[in-house]
Amino acid sequence: MNTNLALKFEPDYTDEALAFGKGNIFQSIIDDYTKLGLIGEDHNKLMCYLAAVSRKMDTPLNILVLSSSGAGKSVLQDKTIKLLPPEDVIRTSSISNKALFYMDSLKGKLLAIEEAAGMNDTYAIRTLISEGYLSLESVSGGKLKSTRIEGPTTVFMTTTNPEINPETKNRFYVLGIDESKEQTRQILEAQRKAHTLEGLIENRDLQVTIQKHYAFQRMLKPYAVINPFAESIFYEDTRIQARRDQPKFLNLCKLLAFTRQMQKQIHSHENIKYIEVDQFDIDTAINLASEVIGTSLDDLSLPARDLLNQLDEWLPTGKERTKSLFTRRQTMEKTLWGKTRLHTHLKELLDLELVVKESGKQNSLQHYKLLYNGEGKDGRKFLIGIK
Repeated sequence: MNTNLALKFEPDYTDEALAFGKGNIFQSIIDDYTKLGLIGEDHNKLMCYLAAVSRKMDTPLNILVLSSSGAGKSVLQDKTIKLLPPEDVIRTSSISNKALFYMDSLKGKLLAIEEAAGMNDTYAIRTLISEGYLSLESVSGGKLKSTRIEGPTTVFMTTTNPEINPETKNRFYVLGIDESKEQTRQILEAQRKAHTLEGLIENRDLQVTIQKHYAFQRMLKPYAVINPFAESIFYEDTRIQARRDQPKFLNLCKLLAFTRQMQKQIHSHENIKYIEVDQFDIDTAINLASEVIGTSLDDLSLPARDLLNQLDEWLPTGKERTKSLFTRRQTMEKTLWGKTRLHTHLKELLDLELVVKESGKQNSLQHYKLLYNGEGKDGRKFLIGIK
């Protein structure tokens, strides 16, 4: 027997994956992106990682990163993919609409398209997201042939084009990149550090971090997720956008619970194993959704912010606000604003659905309702109409 021969075993990262899954998982995700060289962008990091994990669920989240050229949108996609098991990623720089109909199964995969502008038509992407699969009828050898490409899948696209099809855009969480001077300073510091001895040591340890994430995601089980608080979450039914925002928010709550499954009690009902959304998941979803799809007062002109503040001070607070309606004439009398000025800046509030129109009797005065409750004065984004 040759004793010089040694069996080689792949390192087992189960212990690291379990510690990660049972610990402060969301902060660890942010920290691990930083180790990979992605500075700042904490909410984007977490949103991208969660969307990647959602490929294992029935209702995946989809990401569209929109920024100017060179701002770092591809870096965000690159670092996310680096933390995913290679067998679960399909990556392409561009793809034709028809090519998707000839791919193998997309079920449980992340489809990464580096530049959405490379697609002349996004019909297939919209269908894949909405239906969870693609089907193609073609003729081969004189016979009709049906092909079905299974999903669902997470779609991750980047683009510099803000004019992407609205019907496509509405199916995504749209993320922007921090292009501030402070963010640029931090990135430059990190680039310099990578060339030092400290940077070399940190880079050497990256393989353990990456393999930990591979092991963690491979260990996730396809549990169903129940939200016992779902009927207590209330979106104002006067907002049209609520029809799209509420499903996004509820799915985000489920995804957060699914990602934390190693910290959850496993329940059973007949042959179904499931976990539950808890208050921590909901609080995290509110904070994350506020940053990603929330509204900022910075989106308003100064006169519009002034009008919003005056309405906030004038109208009653709490439950009474939801019952309190006002007209343009009442507002002009209260603010001493002219008709044209009020029309211009009230429209800003209506566009962001901080104020909504209330249906009234035909040929009667138009009434409005204020959905704003004083949020965002500290500069933070907030969700409109959710209780």
